[in-house]
Amino acid sequence: MPKLFVFAIGGTGERVMRSLTMMLAAGVNAFNKYEVYPIIIDYDEKNADKDRTVELLRNYAAVHNAAFDRQGWVGEDKVKTEQFFSAKLRQLPGLDNYVFPYKPEDGKKQFKEHIGFEDLSGENIMTKELLASLYDTSDRPDTELNLDMTVGFKGNPNIGSVVFNKIAESPEFRAFKSAFQPATDRVVVIGSIFGGTGASGIPEIVKAIHAMNKGAKVAALLVLPYFAPAETRGGAIQASRFNAKSKAALTYYKSSGLMDMITDIYCVGDPIPTVMPYSEGGADQMNNANIVEFIAAAMIEHFCTRADNDTKNEFKFSLDADIWEDEDAVERSAKRLFIEDFDTYSKENIMSAFIEFSLALKLFHEQIQTKKAKGKDFWNLLDMDEAAGFDKESENRKNRLRDYCVALDSFYAKYVDWLKELDFEGDGDAKPANSHRLALTNLSNRYSDIIVKPANDGDEEEAGAFAKFGKAVSSVFSSDKEPVTDDTMVTSLNVEIKDKGDTGHYDTKKNAIRVGHNPEFVFADILHKAAVTAREDLLKTKR
Repeated sequence: MPKLFVFAIGGTGERVMRSLTMMLAAGVNAFNKYEVYPIIIDYDEKNADKDRTVELLRNYAAVHNAAFDRQGWVGEDKVKTEQFFSAKLRQLPGLDNYVFPYKPEDGKKQFKEHIGFEDLSGENIMTKELLASLYDTSDRPDTELNLDMTVGFKGNPNIGSVVFNKIAESPEFRAFKSAFQPATDRVVVIGSIFGGTGASGIPEIVKAIHAMNKGAKVAALLVLPYFAPAETRGGAIQASRFNAKSKAALTYYKSSGLMDMITDIYCVGDPIPTVMPYSEGGADQMNNANIVEFIAAAMIEHFCTRADNDTKNEFKFSLDADIWEDEDAVERSAKRLFIEDFDTYSKENIMSAFIEFSLALKLFHEQIQTKKAKGKDFWNLLDMDEAAGFDKESENRKNRLRDYCVALDSFYAKYVDWLKELDFEGDGDAKPANSHRLALTNLSNRYSDIIVKPANDGDEEEAGAFAKFGKAVSSVFSSDKEPVTDDTMVTSLNVEIKDKGDTGHYDTKKNAIRVGHNPEFVFADILHKAAVTAREDLLKTKR
């Protein structure tokens, strides 16, 4: 099976990885043929964004492993691959929880300690004098030589590039080199180019991959400014410098020949940045999910599906420029986007998957975990009493179906939080709204209203022409009745477990689940099929 290696660098890379994980969970088909290797690289060891993404990846893996590890039954290819959580996560040797062991060495938290500035003497004194002419040698803590790198590079890619320079020599990168098969595998390198860690890490990793194989399929996902830390007097990070830093990074990437080492280049940003509470990193850096990160993850989907002989290899997306075309667009802020604003391809291949996933999680959370569906045919056949309604602290956790239910319920909570963050409308001056909100689904609504829509479908302030890789067409998402209810969803589970005859999960002669059809996989399969049926009933269209 081909492999997809995703280098997520710094806080932005980690947040894009978070949106990508949600796409994997929703079963976006482009990823289902890959083994996915998340590789998180962040010099800020205590970055809360990293910890949250790691926990999400662990949760994803727990759901996948519970559902698929024992799946010995071989049925239709679609049954095996078109599932929620069907892409398998793998980990490179040497990584711990998908994290590349990349942090300041003991006793070398400052940049001057990393380069041994104070130890330069004798025949190296000229080197020290050269460095003194390049850097501020005063004792101020905000100078580059005195920079505390335990929370990253604070927007200083010139420092980060020095630290990243030796990453290709690490045993973990050698493990990547051994696992990578250029004929079939793909690599994505993600990071912001307006900060320090991403801007410095992207070129070093791209160059290291190019050096080991010049024919590697590598996509660089360059994230332009899309958020701005609140201005703080004396702060080391100044949002006013982000655009200049981005231009400098792009100029260097082009002049150094880096762009020629990259198969596909993706750029995404937002000219109206979302204001974030000021943070230089560490445990208090945990930003809300943002539509830019979602679009970046969609760009990875595009990279995994586009033809190798496609001559176009540069793709750019800027929210206001690509959504609203009138002259006053730049003055607009706090705009809210909806599923119906996406182009046809995105609706069919990405958004439909999220609608199905939302329907499935709502059904699971409200009817299975609460045991409201107790006594139904599928419930009795799968012995759901021993699996549903438990939490991770429950004893007697030897039941694999219970493991699946526990892990899925935990993922449900993370998914709901992520949806709310994308559509964050603000909480006073301390937490301003996302400058561009993304309203996907709302699991607290009834099934027929789970797709969030504008209050007024004709309101141009709410609905734009979302053009990711082509102009939008009229929406196919419309329904005036309530075709999906709790009863129809639960009934669908009963139907799906029995309706395939000799090729299905149910043995009519024995009135039991067929041998080899493990309950955890059977439940995952019928949950997915019930959600697909419900989505088709809602939208009256097939994917």
